[in-house]
Amino acid sequence: MPSAPDELRTAFRSVFPGVMLAMFLASVDQTILASALPAIVASLGGFADLSWVIVAYLLAATVAAPLYGHIGDRFGRRATLLAALAVFTLASLACALAPTLWGLILARALQGLGGGGLMTLSQALIGENVPPRQRAHFQGYFAAVFAASSMLGPVLGALLTEYASWRAVFFINLPLGAVAALLAWRIPRRALPQRPRFRPDFAGVILFAIGLPLILFALSSAGNRFAWADWRLYAILGLGIAVLASLVVWERRAADPIIPVRLLASPAIWRSNVVVACLAASLFGAVLYLPLYLQIGRGFGIGTSGLLLVPITLSAAVVATFTGRQIARTGRLTGYTTRGFLLSTAAFAALALSVASAPIAVIIALTLLAGAGLGTPMPPTQIIVQTAAGSASLGSGIASISVSRSIGGALGVAIVGAVLFVLVGRDDQVLASMLPHLRESGGAALATLPPAARAAVGAQLDRAFEVAFAVLAAFTAIGAYAASKVPAQRL
Repeated sequence: MPSAPDELRTAFRSVFPGVMLAMFLASVDQTILASALPAIVASLGGFADLSWVIVAYLLAATVAAPLYGHIGDRFGRRATLLAALAVFTLASLACALAPTLWGLILARALQGLGGGGLMTLSQALIGENVPPRQRAHFQGYFAAVFAASSMLGPVLGALLTEYASWRAVFFINLPLGAVAALLAWRIPRRALPQRPRFRPDFAGVILFAIGLPLILFALSSAGNRFAWADWRLYAILGLGIAVLASLVVWERRAADPIIPVRLLASPAIWRSNVVVACLAASLFGAVLYLPLYLQIGRGFGIGTSGLLLVPITLSAAVVATFTGRQIARTGRLTGYTTRGFLLSTAAFAALALSVASAPIAVIIALTLLAGAGLGTPMPPTQIIVQTAAGSASLGSGIASISVSRSIGGALGVAIVGAVLFVLVGRDDQVLASMLPHLRESGGAALATLPPAARAAVGAQLDRAFEVAFAVLAAFTAIGAYAASKVPAQRL
């Protein structure tokens, strides 16, 4: 009879390579555009709608994640993962060939429809093949892959943009997607449990796909597309909330609900989802907009701005791996996240107070501390939700985490983007004079302006990022409170 270490090694060899690369593709594509965003807007225009290049992906992934989890539970997770990889890879080609900003946004939405399944199904396949106590090792590895890909994304995007084109950021997914499909094909097939006839929840999909975009559109449009006092802004926001409320009512009665409302009644699951949403909001909000400040405000090149994101993402990867190992050793699941979020809150608050005057070394040190705190939530929350959901609803439980991650990331990007546009983007004349130089000078656009304009834009950027970092501190503070309320658990 094989020992537990032998079973773990067998699962690692047969399952982990396939799901690891699929998860890497899904997570790296959420941040790889961070360093390329200024070049994209310089090439295609549309600064006010720039955040939708990110939000469209996250939003589509949010809609797709529960669908993939649901279908994977019903028809097999390996086959569903292969289908998601095919959609993701073909959509990457469409992104690379996009002629306009809104063409790129639509292609990114299609890419998100594939990417939403990669993360959910990767986690579910580990839960399907690995015993609960040993999952801590894998969740630590997964968290490290997620954080490392978030780290490599901006660096890889910066190098591809600087030495080739921003379109190369998408072309690189074609060979990677093919390799991921070959590795996923090696994952063992599992017998599916007997279930009643499958009845697709089309109404739930439609309500979810309408309600959430309306809310995000309202949040990202406040202060630029619509004035704060414009009744249309609040009408769109109210309509989105009403549609999501209708979704909750509908999903309680649906035989095969696309959103696992019954699972979310568990305190361990819904509070863990809040934790993950706060993690994603703070991580994406920091990683995706910090290069904009480093390139425009501090005059760093595209490649350098990508490298300066390494501390926040590398520290998150290291701490995530360490947290997973600690969970496997002690069996304790709670406590890590609250302490980590408190550390991140202190670091983001310090950045809000010092970003205008601090030397770049201080900013890097504070982002490193923020990243270290953000590395703690992922391993324990995944295991808590998998355990609470049970084997029959494993895919749906993990999908709830993917949905929360995507919603949190989209909210973080939309809110921070709205802050930056309101506080900086109003001066279209100055921006128009700077954006062409983002492509020509590798990011040192501020130096191209006359001294008076340079000082004015610099002051605007400092003020905007003070508010942005304060928003990120608020996200992590909420996450710390939610984590402190998750019921104490041990494996």
